Amino acid sequence: MTSLFKMLKKKKEIFLALTTTFLALLLGLILIEGYYWKSGYTSLVCEVCRFHPQLGWDNIPGKTVSNGKVTYTTNSKGMRSTEVDSSKGHILLVGDSVTFGLGVNNDETVYHYLEKEEKISSLGYQVLNLGVTGYGIGQYYLNLKRHIDNLNPKFIVPILYTTNDRDDTRKDARYGRISKPLFFYQNGNLKNLNPKISRFSCINLYTRLRFTKYLIPLLFDNCKSRVLEQGKASPTIAKLIEEIRILGIQRNIPTLIVLSPALTTVEAVACKQPRSSDSCADFDTDLEAFYKYFQEMMEFYKFPYLDFLQHLVDYGAEGEIRSLYGNNGKDIHHYSPQGNYILAQAIAERFATDFDMNDPEPFHVN
Repeated sequence: MTSLFKMLKKKKEIFLALTTTFLALLLGLILIEGYYWKSGYTSLVCEVCRFHPQLGWDNIPGKTVSNGKVTYTTNSKGMRSTEVDSSKGHILLVGDSVTFGLGVNNDETVYHYLEKEEKISSLGYQVLNLGVTGYGIGQYYLNLKRHIDNLNPKFIVPILYTTNDRDDTRKDARYGRISKPLFFYQNGNLKNLNPKISRFSCINLYTRLRFTKYLIPLLFDNCKSRVLEQGKASPTIAKLIEEIRILGIQRNIPTLIVLSPALTTVEAVACKQPRSSDSCADFDTDLEAFYKYFQEMMEFYKFPYLDFLQHLVDYGAEGEIRSLYGNNGKDIHHYSPQGNYILAQAIAERFATDFDMNDPEPFHVN
């Protein structure tokens, strides 16, 4: 009897030990997954981003983040700008991390320099930076649409990053990792195929769970991003750009589209100039096709646009192009403070060329 009692007691102790171990592991898993889940948008998209059910993610309002070298600050509306002054007319910059100003401080962004340009400051306009890291053109449109009626817009400036905006726009997930809107234009209709984004979508779960997805893989084996074929993507992208312009036309204000190239695109084009001593064999020419894709679209649909590539090539005849990009060219996508300053100058000059800047309503559309 004593032996049986000891056996039962030992089994109970083993059961309690296993149960305690299991619960401890489960609690540890929950804590670890909770930590990564909470920091998911910070680590996967940007330091100041959060989940958004229509946009996929957006900037956190009133947020300041610093790594000791660069500080990002958003206003109460989530824009990387000073607080909105409703007494002023607004120039709205729309785009992704190039517009947002990844890698530079608030006072080194294109929005800051553009607002300081004499042609703009003399008219008292406020420049608002609606850029959000990682956005595609569909998100540019939705982000502008949600803000525009609460502002006093005088001009809309979408800054298209030509290297990845085509691919970002034709997918329902950023790099297959975070769910986002997906538009499709067919038979005269522009439809959002992903209008309501779940925080717990299959892609979001798969991306943000560090261990659980391996413990129950059958739940995640079919997580696949939807991608529009390139041929079907072009009409969709053109329609989205047109819809951005329509938002302005409905309010009697114009839109100027800026085409922003990668450093390698600028170098590849600059090496072909008659005055260049560089060999094109030294440069990667692959990304030039992405820029031409958007340039040809602008010409075909007669969209008003700024060919910033040519401005950069012209600058390269006198100065070092790599200095206009982040970390002296190691970041081939985002501009340095000097690059943002030149972009702001180019936009301001285009305003002065196309509009009477002495007119109190210079952006009036006939």
